[in-house]
Amino acid sequence: MRIDLKEKNHFLTVFEAFFDQSINRPINGISIDSRNIKKNDLFIAIKGENFDGNDFVDQALQDGASYTLSSYENENSHHLLVEDLNVFIKRLLINWLKSFNGRIVGITGSNGKTTTKDLIAHLLQSKFKVEKTLGNYNTSISVPLSILSFTLDSEIYVLELGANKVGDIEYLSSIVKPDYGVITSIAAAHLDGFGSIENIEKEKKSILNHSKKKFNFHETKPNSLAINFKEDKSNIFVKNLEIASHVVNDIFNESNFPDLNGDLLTNCLESFKMPPGRGEILSLNKFKIIDDSYNANPESVKAALDHLSCFKKYRKFFVFGDMKELGDNEESFHSEIGQYADGKTDILFTIGKLAKNAQSNSNNFALSLHFNDNFSLLEKLTELLTDGDIILIKGSRSMQLDQLIDELKNVK
Repeated sequence: MRIDLKEKNHFLTVFEAFFDQSINRPINGISIDSRNIKKNDLFIAIKGENFDGNDFVDQALQDGASYTLSSYENENSHHLLVEDLNVFIKRLLINWLKSFNGRIVGITGSNGKTTTKDLIAHLLQSKFKVEKTLGNYNTSISVPLSILSFTLDSEIYVLELGANKVGDIEYLSSIVKPDYGVITSIAAAHLDGFGSIENIEKEKKSILNHSKKKFNFHETKPNSLAINFKEDKSNIFVKNLEIASHVVNDIFNESNFPDLNGDLLTNCLESFKMPPGRGEILSLNKFKIIDDSYNANPESVKAALDHLSCFKKYRKFFVFGDMKELGDNEESFHSEIGQYADGKTDILFTIGKLAKNAQSNSNNFALSLHFNDNFSLLEKLTELLTDGDIILIKGSRSMQLDQLIDELKNVK
């Protein structure tokens, strides 16, 4: 990840206060990836499970970085040492935010975070200057970097806060202290890191401890919308939109703007584009694809299958890849999806060691096959697909089902 600094002078003032030495070189951007260093960047060397940014400090300086920063020593005079990188980033961002006079919307949840975040930002832009975290930049390092790329004259920041272990949401929400804290849902996800659904719920709810206004849509339903949606809008999209409009209307009411609903809301949605891999419908020459390939957990897969079942006039395919990080019950979670798919799809294709468990219910489908690789799966799909077919493709990101979709786009 790399960001450009729009508030360079403000950043330098806040940044320099943490060091005894003078910061006399310009800093135009920040990168945590040594491969995309630009001249006058600050390179932050992060140590992860499978990599160590400290191995690339010297190279980053050679490639034009003004300074490098980490909690490990380096003899180069332009390497800045801090005791604890996470603590430093937290303190840096807290001080940076002291000059921001706008409002912050913080969004977390097991499902729907990115779409809800994009919808809230999109709807708010009709009245306010808004900036948001991009894509899936929702981690303890990407959220702070995203904020540092914003401008101070924006009126509202819309932030997606993600977590894959205990403490992540507490850390982020204690920094940004949202004016509006939003929980979209709580479900089984990242169980390898959390250990239990109870820990997930506790962690997600920690955002509310730091928020002025609290919206827990896991426990309370948002206001329903007076809009008739076509079949191309899934139930989960409608739920995300209901959440977004509920929060936006609360903000509008505080500013004495009329509620967004009915025709006003419909008009605002005309230019909204679904985030890639999160339920976007692709209309190709012969068939349609529901691209839900970005990630998967049991609740989101069931919601996607509900959407697929709405396409009554189509022959329906469900391509199901492994759902990762589900802990000790991962096999039963996958078997449960096979049972849930009964009556919602005509053809079931699975790929991955875990997804194979969904085949235990295979006799209930017109065709049910398991594949060991994307190539053989693509070959079979190409053989079978014809006019009037629709394919739901869903699995965890590591299954790389987005590559399968790219190949399907080339099918004539």
